[in-house]
Amino acid sequence: MSAINITDLAGAVYSSGKVFDGLSTGRLDTENFLRSGSLAGVSSRADLALLEDLRDVAQFVIDHHEQPIDAAYVRTINAQITRSGALHPGQLRTEDQQIGVQTRYGRHTPPALTEKGLQQLIDSMKKHKSVTEKALELFVVLAKAQPFEDGNKRTALFVANSLLIGHGRLLVVPVDERDPQLADTFNDRLAKAYLYDEHDAVKALMRKHGLTALPR
Repeated sequence: MSAINITDLAGAVYSSGKVFDGLSTGRLDTENFLRSGSLAGVSSRADLALLEDLRDVAQFVIDHHEQPIDAAYVRTINAQITRSGALHPGQLRTEDQQIGVQTRYGRHTPPALTEKGLQQLIDSMKKHKSVTEKALELFVVLAKAQPFEDGNKRTALFVANSLLIGHGRLLVVPVDERDPQLADTFNDRLAKAYLYDEHDAVKALMRKHGLTALPR
């Protein structure tokens, strides 16, 4: 496989920005921003901050994807989100912050994780023999655990891609500008994973609509 460049990860940047954070910049304009820094189609400071953060996360993953994934690596990915995320990027949240996420099925407020707890969560993925299955499960469990003050789903997606891109694959968030129902179904299934431990349905959707091949 040829060297990976930032535009190869445009699908992950665009889809995560669109579905997780309401990015209004279109797919082609997102690619142009990643390629050249062009601000055509970037209509707000919020979109620019989000795109700059996602660009930095994507570049970090490209540069470091051969490193083993451990708690420190996951924290460092979150630490790249400096403009559109938490006050303390890369720092694990605390129990008294009561950070969670509101879903259509109720509020999800998981217990805060220590460094050791985050490492144990990552280590539990070793039971999966397939890199793809490990990446899908890692996305779900990291997003569900909400280990950071903000940027948890973005972090989870790019951690999963740290596993995949060396094998020529990319994981994106299921989204289709012609079919808004696809992203809505993803959000619904992810909420069920959060609150009801139903991981298989959201992983099946991502397996079908989220896995793409990187250019060779």
